Amino acid sequence: MAFTPKISVVSHRDRKASNKPDATITPVALTKKQKRLLKDKNRKRILENVTKGGVCVEIGVWRGKFSKQILDIVNPLHLALIDPWQHFGDADQSDAFSGRTKEIQFEEIYQDVCKDFADQITNGQVSIMRELSNTAIAQFEDGTIDFAYVDGDHSYDGVRADLENLFPKLRHDGIIAFDDYHRFGWWGDGVLRAIHEFIGQHPSQCRVLMVEGAQIALSKLGPLPNPEA
Repeated sequence: MAFTPKISVVSHRDRKASNKPDATITPVALTKKQKRLLKDKNRKRILENVTKGGVCVEIGVWRGKFSKQILDIVNPLHLALIDPWQHFGDADQSDAFSGRTKEIQFEEIYQDVCKDFADQITNGQVSIMRELSNTAIAQFEDGTIDFAYVDGDHSYDGVRADLENLFPKLRHDGIIAFDDYHRFGWWGDGVLRAIHEFIGQHPSQCRVLMVEGAQIALSKLGPLPNPEA
């Protein structure tokens, strides 16, 4: 069942009448289950705009739940799953990434993902790249990726690096989408700032395709038409 968050709105007229200058829009707190349902709904809307049968990349696979949605909705010619499945020292950051802690057995999670996609790996539709995104993306030719979903390193430097590395690899009209487009995690404004700065530095090469909750999708534009042609 679809979930629609309830918002209590106090209009300007009501605020004036009630003489309450601090009246604000107050969103109702969501449960973890409701947040997951809303996130799934928002990501599905983005996938519905992706070219079917193309080449897709997912950075930050974790247990492969979203990978299955990409396969089901987009039915890509090929999907590359990129994740080091490795713990990186900072406890605060690890908690932000799907509850990862030092005790989690990354090898077991990796092996489970391999088993879950064994058939697709065998027929060539899926490849698993257990490495950092910068080395994995470097293996793709420019202009060959139709869709990239990024849910990896949320730091400003990490998001900026993924943008810089992925953008040349996208086809014209290709889409790159990011999770956690907000300021509620350990990364502060890192995700927002990296994306906004990149758009500002490439104003004629990309545009915001859609924003769905904490999901944002950018579209790569083709060259400007020659008015003399």
